[in-house]
Amino acid sequence: MYLSARVDKSVFSNALLFFIYFLVLVWVNNSYVYILHEYMGAAVKPVSVGLIVYLAVLAPVCAFLCGTTVERPGDLVVTLLFLVVVPHALVLEAANQFAPDAVPWGGVSLGVLVGMLIIASANKFRFYESQIRQTDSLSRHCLTVLALLNVLVLLFIFLKSASYFSFNFSEQYVRRALARDVFQAGSGASYLASMGTQAFFPVLFAWGVYRKSRTYVLLGVANALVLWGAFGQKYPFMVLALIYLLMQYFRRYGGVKLSWLLGGAITFLLLGALEHEVFGYSYLNDYFVRRAFVVPSTLLGAVDNFVSLFGFNSYSDTLLSSIMGVTKSEPLTFRIGQEIFSNPKLNANVNFFAVAYLQSGYSAVVVEAIFVGSVVMLLNYLYMRFGAFITIPVALLFATKILEQSLLTVLMGSGVFLMLAFLVLVSVPFTFGKKPYER
Repeated sequence: MYLSARVDKSVFSNALLFFIYFLVLVWVNNSYVYILHEYMGAAVKPVSVGLIVYLAVLAPVCAFLCGTTVERPGDLVVTLLFLVVVPHALVLEAANQFAPDAVPWGGVSLGVLVGMLIIASANKFRFYESQIRQTDSLSRHCLTVLALLNVLVLLFIFLKSASYFSFNFSEQYVRRALARDVFQAGSGASYLASMGTQAFFPVLFAWGVYRKSRTYVLLGVANALVLWGAFGQKYPFMVLALIYLLMQYFRRYGGVKLSWLLGGAITFLLLGALEHEVFGYSYLNDYFVRRAFVVPSTLLGAVDNFVSLFGFNSYSDTLLSSIMGVTKSEPLTFRIGQEIFSNPKLNANVNFFAVAYLQSGYSAVVVEAIFVGSVVMLLNYLYMRFGAFITIPVALLFATKILEQSLLTVLMGSGVFLMLAFLVLVSVPFTFGKKPYER
């Protein structure tokens, strides 16, 4: 293992692109997007010389910490956090009605800043390649067991939801409401359905694409169809598409330059502005820019407001409440919906940094960020040392989950912990009486 902190010319060009990205985001928010979410607390981002100077400092820091190329699973996690979390937490931090005086060096924004430094630093560690590899037979046996368990869970979900199971697009929200009653949050059925699908199908589908196995590819598609029919969830189809593109792209090219991603993000923001100017309304702004940046920044303002009114939650809405010696409370994200938005049905999903800050302040952010950094290092270790290519889709799913859920929910409820365990089993050359092969 060694630490890589190389700085080349591309870091400076990426710093300029980050600066442009942040400026364009502020302009798009103030000119087109905040008005779409003003009824929920969004507001104009105050612009001043101080903001320009701050963004000019933030941009090169982001460029250095993010790296220049996405070529490892850890790079994927870190890049997604810098492209999505940093803009809404450290650029649009005061663009809301709940915490209009928020600053990057205080409140939940500081928690995000500290957490990002920890995770990005963990991703700077690299590992030497090993000549020893896991035997293909053991990998196949582990995946066969995983596939069988997944099929049993799919059958369980189908039978339990048979009374309303449907592929009708117009009834998706009806199915979601019915599923909340049939698979009640916190119940064994809910955990089994979530962990037995979300933890399994990304790995199975990725293996199928990588090994060109039609069986595993079809099993991944079957998971998406069952989740759509029973829960009205559309995201599994997006996950399958992203995994397929990632596996094909990484297998052919080995990585993607950060500058391409930043250029794409800037272009996307400008297209939304152009669409609004041409048609008087922008689908891109409403369905993508608003949801990716404005909604999260507004919720982070609600987080700061909640902490100022009620203090920290001390993990009282989790299984850790007994350890912390507090009475178990309602889910924290629903409490924000009730207390800040006066809507008890609103689930204020925020990133794991914000949830950790809500639970126990900066100490919780540091502890959870160190854990996420450890996961990043584990994924990089498996990928770089043992060539575990399927760590790429797991990293993608892990990153997208921590963008809007607590770390405990991601690890246990979404089954990421199980995914990591299976990755170790199919990647690390355990012997079990047989010698692993050498390259």
